[in-house]
Amino acid sequence: MWSVFGDIPTNSDDEIGVDFYWWEKGTYRFDIWHWFDEKLPNGLAMDFKLV
Repeated sequence: MWSVFGDIPTNSDDEIGVDFYWWEKGTYRFDIWHWFDEKLPNGLAMDFKLV
């Protein structure tokens, strides 16, 4: 799901350009990031080695 999210287009306001699972087009992408972060045991940074 995270891999697919990386291919979702966003606009200059950081809103997604298409529907993504249950999030509608226009959802602020950082709201989705926070959802992922809450679901992963160690958060995005640790589980996907983003830092």
